[in-house]
Amino acid sequence: MASVAERRRQVLFSALTSGDSDSIPDPDGFLSLGAPERSSDTLTPLKELLLCMQEKRRLRDERQWECSRIWSWGSWAQKQRRSWRKALDIAQHLASGCRLWKKPLCEIEGRFGSGIHSFFTFLRFLVFLNLVAFALTMACVLLPTILFTNPTEETGDEGALIIGEDPQCVNRSAEEQWSSRGLLMYFVHFFTGQGFLQTSYLFYGHYKQRGISSSQFNISLSYLLSVLAYFLFCFAWITRQMVKEMIQKRMHSRDYRTRLSTKVFSGWDYCIRSTEAAVIKQHSISNDLKMDLEEEVRYLEKLKMTPLQKALLAITRTLVNVVILLLMAGAFYSIFLVTTISQDRVQRFSSEVRWSVLTEYLPPLILNLSTFLLPIAFAALVRLEGYTPNTEVNITLMRCVLLKLASLGMFLFSLGQKMLCFGQPKDPNCSACGYNKHYQCWETTLGQEMYKMTVFDFLCTLLLTLLVRLPRRLLVDKTSWRLTRWIGKEEFVLPLYILDIVAGQTVVWIGIFYCPLLPLLNSISLFVTFYLTKFNLCNLCKPSKKLFRASSSKFFFQFVLLLGLSLAVIPLLYNIFNSPPSQSCGLFANYPTAWHVVPKTMAASLPPVAQRIMNYAGSDAFALPLLIIFCLVLTVYISQDRAHRQTIRQLKAHLVMQAKDKRFLVEELSSAMRGSRQAL
Repeated sequence: MASVAERRRQVLFSALTSGDSDSIPDPDGFLSLGAPERSSDTLTPLKELLLCMQEKRRLRDERQWECSRIWSWGSWAQKQRRSWRKALDIAQHLASGCRLWKKPLCEIEGRFGSGIHSFFTFLRFLVFLNLVAFALTMACVLLPTILFTNPTEETGDEGALIIGEDPQCVNRSAEEQWSSRGLLMYFVHFFTGQGFLQTSYLFYGHYKQRGISSSQFNISLSYLLSVLAYFLFCFAWITRQMVKEMIQKRMHSRDYRTRLSTKVFSGWDYCIRSTEAAVIKQHSISNDLKMDLEEEVRYLEKLKMTPLQKALLAITRTLVNVVILLLMAGAFYSIFLVTTISQDRVQRFSSEVRWSVLTEYLPPLILNLSTFLLPIAFAALVRLEGYTPNTEVNITLMRCVLLKLASLGMFLFSLGQKMLCFGQPKDPNCSACGYNKHYQCWETTLGQEMYKMTVFDFLCTLLLTLLVRLPRRLLVDKTSWRLTRWIGKEEFVLPLYILDIVAGQTVVWIGIFYCPLLPLLNSISLFVTFYLTKFNLCNLCKPSKKLFRASSSKFFFQFVLLLGLSLAVIPLLYNIFNSPPSQSCGLFANYPTAWHVVPKTMAASLPPVAQRIMNYAGSDAFALPLLIIFCLVLTVYISQDRAHRQTIRQLKAHLVMQAKDKRFLVEELSSAMRGSRQAL
């Protein structure tokens, strides 16, 4: 191999010294690798092409000559395409200028790095998802209910018993158990979701099919399909964002990372004129360099490890994971125990205000307490595992999110055991209705639990800022006590904030079917949380010593959000397809399950041909070819990805060889010039 390279270099040098540059052999395309290709796309603007000015003038003349040969219809179509593309560019520019929190996000990125900036961008993304859910609910459920409701029909049949209803399972006066007036009761109703909130548009139990006067609109079908369509939209959009961030993550990996010298000499923006913008840009470049250098140091330390050190590190990581699993198991058991006690006491002391408020907020309190204390232990234990800084952040984030999501899953299982009698088929309270008869409208009760979780999370964020972080910063700044100096300023720990945001969004997804307006409340909460978190970051907390790379951070944010979506979809689909709806309230009181409204509406509205097509689309005969096509498409994309990786490796090898050839030619030419000077 070395002899072939040496002969190649000798041929290159002989061609160079002969003065005939066209005779230089280039079998692999090394010397023409960086030459720009001539674009044949007539829609690409000339300013976007990597060509010299002479080539651009020539290409402009060719385009004008080609346009003169095109007949009238083709010329008009080409002009319309260019106009449409120009309009799209203008629309994208205007949309980027109207983005929410654009200026604060630029300031945060410059002062604290791209990783912290990605967290606030993630907040904006969640606000967008919640507003989409509210718009869909408003268009498909809320407005039709308001416009098509017949008040006389809705109030006239409240006491009527529908044929097939069990008197044990129907208690329409249960919604009025909180009918007391007074400021204290309104305060209790606001925090528990009962009373005036229970009979409002906020919860599932308020919507009734019998009150809809228009026979052309099926509110039950619209209610169900709007929720399913929203979850499908969230899955598609989150997957799209994950794919985009995965590409960026691969580009910023070790194999495709930009050199530090390039960042130093080419990273400055010479369009900056103000001092403030220059300082922000300096901080941004500095944070990026610190992060790269720290990861490089950890990588070199890993290469120098001996086999004994690697074995000790593997044992340490195993022990750390065992300790973390034990801590999580204890947290899950405590949540299950507290939820059971809370539901029993609410049923026993439902008429006493003090018992109701305290016991109903026990599960959110214990859940948030466990997810506040255990991540601190996770952050301390991960330092023993010897990962790189970015990997430490990602592993801590994954453990915290799994803790929070698994805690929510245990909370849901505990509620399902009490309301839907999971594992208790012989309970006399469950045999008559298919669910616990003490929960006459179990959907509204489940929506109230999710409502209380959302309210409690927002109150925790607000009170922690006003009653903990702000006094701590004032004590540190205004006093010189030894204790305050030891405590110091709070560090902005990114995984803990991500944990709270993802868990809050998961609660909203779980409760959207039972509390349709919960996304609107969460949008308001996220809007206020943005400014509270920015105030904490800029004024109360000190920046974290660990810097975060935006590419990997954004990918993990979207990944944990997809985990939260999966946790919300699984119990919802189970309730839609298998759980019997409440007979006392709601849109599906007359159906065995909520999904039965779809085939019943199809049988009543669609023609026989359309029914056969829909039945075929839901059969195994259609699912099997669809699965085969999906596997083929996935195989094609995986093959393309591998081919692209191989091409990238070959191009990198070509660039390295080209650089070596140029260095060899320069050395040979300089030695030849020195020899000619000595001869003279």
